[in-house]
Amino acid sequence: MNLTPSTIHLEDLQKLIRELEVLEETYKTNKIVFFRPLKKGDQKLFFKDSTATVRLVLGSNRSGKSVTGVLEAAAHSLGYRPWLDKDDPNYLVRLPNGEPIPVPNIGRIAAQNYQQAINQTIWPKIEEWWPLHLIKKIKRDQRGIPVEVEWKNGSKVYLMSYDQEKMVFEGTSGHWAWCDEPPPYYVYIGLKRGLVDFGGHMWITCTPLTQPWMNDIIVERANVRDSTVKLYKYSIWDNCVENGGYLTRESIEEFLQDVREDEMEARLHAEFLHLAGRVYKGWKPKPPWWVNPEDCKLRDTWPRVCVIDPHPRKPVAVAWLACTPDNQWILYRTLWDRSLKTIKEVADRIKELEREGGDAPLIAHRIIDSSSVSPERTSGLNIHKKFWMEGIRCDLANKKNTEAGYDALHEAILLKNEWDEPRLIVWDICAPVKQNFMNFCYDEWATDRMRELKGEKQDYRKTHDDFIDCIRYIFQSGLTYMMLKSTARRQAARDDDFNIGQGLPLNWPGTRTGYDRRGFNG
Repeated sequence: MNLTPSTIHLEDLQKLIRELEVLEETYKTNKIVFFRPLKKGDQKLFFKDSTATVRLVLGSNRSGKSVTGVLEAAAHSLGYRPWLDKDDPNYLVRLPNGEPIPVPNIGRIAAQNYQQAINQTIWPKIEEWWPLHLIKKIKRDQRGIPVEVEWKNGSKVYLMSYDQEKMVFEGTSGHWAWCDEPPPYYVYIGLKRGLVDFGGHMWITCTPLTQPWMNDIIVERANVRDSTVKLYKYSIWDNCVENGGYLTRESIEEFLQDVREDEMEARLHAEFLHLAGRVYKGWKPKPPWWVNPEDCKLRDTWPRVCVIDPHPRKPVAVAWLACTPDNQWILYRTLWDRSLKTIKEVADRIKELEREGGDAPLIAHRIIDSSSVSPERTSGLNIHKKFWMEGIRCDLANKKNTEAGYDALHEAILLKNEWDEPRLIVWDICAPVKQNFMNFCYDEWATDRMRELKGEKQDYRKTHDDFIDCIRYIFQSGLTYMMLKSTARRQAARDDDFNIGQGLPLNWPGTRTGYDRRGFNG
């Protein structure tokens, strides 16, 4: 129907104008009810996983991470998320144990400093998104900066700064905490300790330019099966108008033009700045590289290989991989236990795991780092011989041409087409492997001046590489499905004492000198 001034009653127009005015006023004073998560990215998932003990948002600049923090802080103080329908399962805010958060409650917001981070960044967002008509009182310090908010329902929020004394964070107690931008470790652990009394939880929103400890302490445990730590990645492109966000493509591209290359990974892809030189950037902790065992079950006919990487001061790293008829490798188990102090303890645990997993008869081969033959000063024995004495018989790893091994691993994780699977798949219960892939980096020069003079360093940083090495030894050895199957059959036929569960005996041809094109020397 084509409405014209002659067909619209004046009263209807006035009513419509009043409704628009009410809607506009509501938007200004209660904007939180109009919030909708960005269509692209992890923002929607953040609110769904709200019972995690720690939620970490790694976001690029202007990706919506601080708005996420502000909204969740208001929801915790109120006890519900105003932008959701009351019948939505995430409408009520719940503690990690699944119980609704008590109201009133106590929460803390911590940021880098008061003047810039709290007063100029967080507080304007609070004024924009929080329903200020539900706030009873705002306490400010002598500079006029907000330091405490009391809601009409009795909930309290304390605003804190990383600049404060360490003991300020040690004495806290509350139901929730939010850190905006990477906190120092003492801030994190102090706030987290204060949540123990009420079984509370915390979330951190940041661009990962500083505080590398977060990668080792939090990211390492994130999104692992049965873990209560969740990780989310926000991109500036999630907030682009084309994706339902608020930033124009032109403004994003203009910003990125000024970002230094060494900061691009952190500011655009939310990778920790100290990990900008990751070696295996193609590996991601998600399918098809990092998979649920239920979606990638092993068959009893597939031979298994056990690889051991011993160290005198670190835990012994042990990885188990199965080889499919298509020569795809599935890493399905790891051992990395700091409580195991002796080779006998490690050997006993290896046998126990293989027995419990039912794969002892399928272990067709074992490999150990060649450094294991270095004699000990006291006993004259070496690690290699000690494993032999415990019945764990291993072949020495082929470590010639290390670079070829790293290249082979690059090929193994490569997807030539989007529907392809990599040649290496890791079960998502193998957390140490994920930690290695996400932290193994190229080495760096000690100063920016050296980097400018010599360019990027080509050497590898010899940390977080234990399981990288285990996998590399597999690919450097040239092992294949047919080789493992035929080796087991031939060995069983020629040696009555052969036990496939113990691997290849050291006196069998090829166990010391490596492999030729047919599989083994001799």
